[in-house]
Order: sequence, then C-alpha cells, then structure tokens
Amino acid sequence: MNKTTLLSIFSIGLVSMSATAGTLNTELAKCSQIKDSLARLVCFDDLAKTVSVSSVHKEQHSESKLAVKKVASVVSKDTSFGAEHLKKTNVSEEDLQVVFVVAKLTKNQFSKWFVTFENGQQWKQTDSVYFKLKVGESVILKKGALGAVYLKKNDPESNRKIRVKRIK
Repeated sequence: MNKTTLLSIFSIGLVSMSATAGTLNTELAKCSQIKDSLARLVCFDDLAKTVSVSSVHKEQHSESKLAVKKVASVVSKDTSFGAEHLKKTNVSEEDLQVVFVVAKLTKNQFSKWFVTFENGQQWKQTDSVYFKLKVGESVILKKGALGAVYLKKNDPESNRKIRVKRIK
C-alpha cells in the first residue's frame, strides 16, 4: 500500500470514531432531558446496549496493565542495577572444584604445561610458576576469584598451584 491509501484509511477511521462519539453525546443529552425517571432509565439502558461496554473495560484494563508493567520494569531495573555481585549463593567448597586424572602432558617453548585429562578436556597453563606433573597423576581444578581456575595436585601436603585455562 502506498502512503495516500494508508492516510485515507486512517482519516476514514478517525472520522467514523468522532461521528460515533458525537452521536453518543447527543443521545446521552436526549436521555438526560427526560423527566420521568423510569423512562430516563430505559433510555440509558437502551443506549448502553448499543455501546459495547466490554470493549471500554478491556481498553481501560489493558492500559492499566501496561502502566503497571512500566512501573514494575523501572522499579526492578533500579533495584537490580549493579547488584550482580551481591547475590549470595550457597555453593559448597566441593562445587567449586573437580578432580581429574592427567592423561597426556606437553610443554611449550616457554615451559608452560598443556594438560589433557582422561575425559578429553584440554587445559593450558597461563602463569609462569614452576610445577611438576606426571601422567596418571590426580589433580584438582579449583575456581578462584574473577573467573580464575587453579590446578593443584590432589595431595593434602601439596600447596603449589598453577593458573590454567581450558582450551578444549
């Protein structure tokens, strides 16, 4: 459709709505001028039957729902802004670490480890800390602050750890 067609359809709709509103106002004025209370009531009842009251209620209901949604979104947006780090979760120490067994080890030219575990995951060392590892050794991967992951031997006497990053 071109612009003129759309404009003409819009104009016709606007004129018909204003005409309906105009006739409704005149009919209301006629009914209010009736002196007999029972006849006046009958006139208003007949007028109410012609106007779809349910559509008026639906419009008011949809407008109020929209207003409530807007207020709720503004309130939730304001209260949650910057509070991502405040969310408390009951995560145990065991949920922040996993135990793997080393299947394959290689070092690159910078003496950093590339570790493949028995489940197929591949990790690389990202720091420059000296660390001894052997194939078949059990290790713990533990989450640290700011998304860091640390690898340490699964030995209570071992305190050394390296920072690692998953590559596959």
